[in-house]
Amino acid sequence: ATASEPAGLVVGAPQPPTGFVGRAAERDAVVRLVAESRVTTVLGPGGAGKTRLALAATEAAAGRFPGGATFVNLVPARPGSVLESVAAGLGVLPRPQQPLPDAVAGQLTGRALLVLDNCEHVADDVADVITALTGANPQLSVLTTSRERLGVPGETVLQLGPLPADGEAVTLFTERAKAVDPAFDADPAQVAELCRELNGSPLNIELAAARVASLGLDGLRAGLADDPLRVLATGRGEPRHRSLRSVIEWSHRLLSAEERTVLARVSRFRHGFDLEGAAALSPELSVGAVSDVLGRLVDKSLVTVHREPVSWTLPDGVARFAREQPEHSAEVAVRYRQWAARRARELTGRLGGDWRDEFDRIADDLRACVADGTAEEYALTADLARLAYARGFLAEAAAHWRTAADRAAIPAATAAELARAGSCVHLLSHARDHYDLLLVAADRAADDPATRAVCLATAVVLAERFRGAGFTTDPVPSAELDRMLAEATRLAGDSAPVAVARAWHSGPGPQTVTAEAAGQAVAAADGDPLLLSAALDARCTAEALAGRPDLAHRTTQERVGLVTKADRTDPHAALEVLDAFRSAITYAVATGELSDALSVSRRAAGDPALAGHPYWGRSGLVTTLALTGRFADALALADEMWGATAVTGLPRNATLGVPLLAAALAAGLSGDEPAMTRWRARAAGVAGVATPAGSANLAPLDAFVRARVALHTGTGSVELLAEVGAGFAPGRFDGYAVGLAAELAVVLDSADAENHLRRAGQHAAHNRWTAAVLTRARGRQGDAGLLKEAADRFAELGAAFEAEVTATAARAAGS
Repeated sequence: ATASEPAGLVVGAPQPPTGFVGRAAERDAVVRLVAESRVTTVLGPGGAGKTRLALAATEAAAGRFPGGATFVNLVPARPGSVLESVAAGLGVLPRPQQPLPDAVAGQLTGRALLVLDNCEHVADDVADVITALTGANPQLSVLTTSRERLGVPGETVLQLGPLPADGEAVTLFTERAKAVDPAFDADPAQVAELCRELNGSPLNIELAAARVASLGLDGLRAGLADDPLRVLATGRGEPRHRSLRSVIEWSHRLLSAEERTVLARVSRFRHGFDLEGAAALSPELSVGAVSDVLGRLVDKSLVTVHREPVSWTLPDGVARFAREQPEHSAEVAVRYRQWAARRARELTGRLGGDWRDEFDRIADDLRACVADGTAEEYALTADLARLAYARGFLAEAAAHWRTAADRAAIPAATAAELARAGSCVHLLSHARDHYDLLLVAADRAADDPATRAVCLATAVVLAERFRGAGFTTDPVPSAELDRMLAEATRLAGDSAPVAVARAWHSGPGPQTVTAEAAGQAVAAADGDPLLLSAALDARCTAEALAGRPDLAHRTTQERVGLVTKADRTDPHAALEVLDAFRSAITYAVATGELSDALSVSRRAAGDPALAGHPYWGRSGLVTTLALTGRFADALALADEMWGATAVTGLPRNATLGVPLLAAALAAGLSGDEPAMTRWRARAAGVAGVATPAGSANLAPLDAFVRARVALHTGTGSVELLAEVGAGFAPGRFDGYAVGLAAELAVVLDSADAENHLRRAGQHAAHNRWTAAVLTRARGRQGDAGLLKEAADRFAELGAAFEAEVTATAARAAGS
């Protein structure tokens, strides 16, 4: 029978006040099962809609049972009185000298259907009654609803799951909400999300819908997030179903003491648990005993089992209710934290392999234990920080490392955790907060001279090396850096960290390094890959300042080969990896080696240390894509990067201004001047200056961008020539600005054109892009052959846009 067949009379059937919504497939399945099976049980947790489904299916199937269909509610029944309840439902009256079982069996003759609703609290008695009645009448079909299996021979079970959130659940909520608020009209997507939060439970959905008129959808969701046991309640209806709490209490009262204890303990787990975890909280029970109890709780619809791998979960309402029970002792809390510490340590040992799925499953348990922990949880806190970092949760990792620092027992450990937290903050935003944390670490290590010296020396390096990342508008006074370096030297002598700090503080001004000090730092840091990377970066800076970006390019390649072997689960390593890739891309661009820049950019985008970062992993690609003429790709990637800053917050780091100016170049050469203006403003914003020209790192690149776009659009001017031809900090993008100054001077027929061409020639020896621009500039003086040569040079660089426009100019000049 199906829903389309005429419904038959069902004796004792209640008359629900609302309509039956959804569950059509389940209803048809029950209709089929009662026709085929002698005993069918609709199984599910409280509030799953078992009674409504059984009633709908019985009405649909009743016509197939000429012996009649009877519906008996067993809620009032108590152990030993089930048969009496069935007799009352059938209208059987006791007769002298006729046993009640015979009288009941005599009423159920032929092809009959008996429905027993709410059997879980008298399951054993129900099983006995069913066995007796089906034995007396082989044609009898019995349909039961229960929160646990009956275990009757031949029992067929239909497990009732949640309503689909995107379909039937939305329909049910909307219908019930309109019943209390006819004006209710909400976005179905929001309702679907709410129904998912309600676990698709029909009762939860109905209880929630009953509150929507007074709370509104947003208020309802807020209340559910805070206290669902209180919000999901109404003063009307059948007592067991007036609230989520009453539904759970009904099931909880039926549990044995052992079942209650285990349920309360496993309710600590936030998103599920395995057998090992459950057993860890109940050491007085054997693993087999814990497994048996979990099985019984599953049978009672209070716990859900999952396969592959085997694990268990509690519905949110059940978990919250169980956490209120007295079995939640301090001793169990200690066991829970001990379990978490073991699991965290185990996962940190698997960071090179398969660990992420397991971490995701227990991460909230680890977080809860750290939040509730004390100094005894130092190791757990530090392990969670490392796991969170390796999973890509940098802000969370920084917070955990700060907590670990507070829980560490010795100054060296405190300083190490604060330094890791600082590296995370640096990766997320800028170096200034990293610097401040190192000063805190130095203060905490006042009684540990060696540790304090390392903290001070590293802070000096940060303030000098990453001046554009948070120090531009708030620099550390040089005298303060002198004092810190002097104290570090006094405490640790010529140690490697001090040597590297001395190198970065060796020049006459910010971010200036002498070759001699850099060489000494490289020698001192040999054997420590991360410290050596910082020393090589100092040498790279000295080489660039000497006007040799080609040597700096070679040094950055050495750095990349060194740091990419480092442990990527260490934020110190990630910081060096990031900076090494950025420098390698920068100096590949600075020498016009665009193919190298593109190759390194792609490596950076896929590197494990950077792939999860919202923008650093892809920043180099924007620059190289723009210079090679792939403007649409560059702008699309730049938009993604900029969108990420809306989530992470605007970083204060001039280095990020480089890809933003590259996006400005792509926009300008694509004919979108307003977008070019926006990208330039964004570059200034991340550098902390009014315009990009205010940043020593960005000024030459910004001048190049404006001059190149002006040259393309024919809007070059003497004033712009003066700006792009000014002196810039040597080594990175000054060659690009000098080259464009020469070309613009030729186009404007400037009297100073030859001087600009000579300057460009000095850079052309170390920058292939500048060499191509210089050739094009001389070709604009009337030599079509040089224009053709310049087009070929741009083509060799992979600069398709420049090659095309130059080839076009060559053809025009030769015609």
